[in-house]
Amino acid sequence: MTDWIEHDGGPQPVADDVWMEVIWPTPEGLYLATCRDEIETADEIPWDGKQRYRILNQRLIDAARLEGIRLGLEAAAIVAGSRVGYPRVVIVAAIRRLDPATIAKEAGR
Repeated sequence: MTDWIEHDGGPQPVADDVWMEVIWPTPEGLYLATCRDEIETADEIPWDGKQRYRILNQRLIDAARLEGIRLGLEAAAIVAGSRVGYPRVVIVAAIRRLDPATIAKEAGR
């Protein structure tokens, strides 16, 4: 789960299928909605007002991103291993030494 993020209105800040927990200011105080009650995903939230939100399934999103990078690197190693030219073993070993977590971190900057 992420920390609370301020949202001042405007476009939806996350993908439609992200599980959210949202706090809205109301005349009676603060209103909390989560995917455990009436709001299930980000596409069901009215994003036009001020609110705070956090992502409930961030760990799943991060795990999927890392697995996608890992699979992409393995595919790159397989393709590199089938090419003629520079010593394939060296290229394949270099690709397989790359860390998916580092790539995800650098891509998020």
